[in-house]
Amino acid sequence: MNLVLEIEQKRAKMLEVAKQRGFNLQHPDVLLASQELDRLIERQMKLRHQGY
Repeated sequence: MNLVLEIEQKRAKMLEVAKQRGFNLQHPDVLLASQELDRLIERQMKLRHQGY
């Protein structure tokens, strides 16, 4: 799957989870979704740095 598309899907998921949890950014479910998004963004940054 396209990494940009994956990031957008994870971002949408994180926002939905945050909304369901009353935008409590410290809720474990929100933190997990945020960490998943962070990992994808880090991967994208590494790939860009390598010239892909």
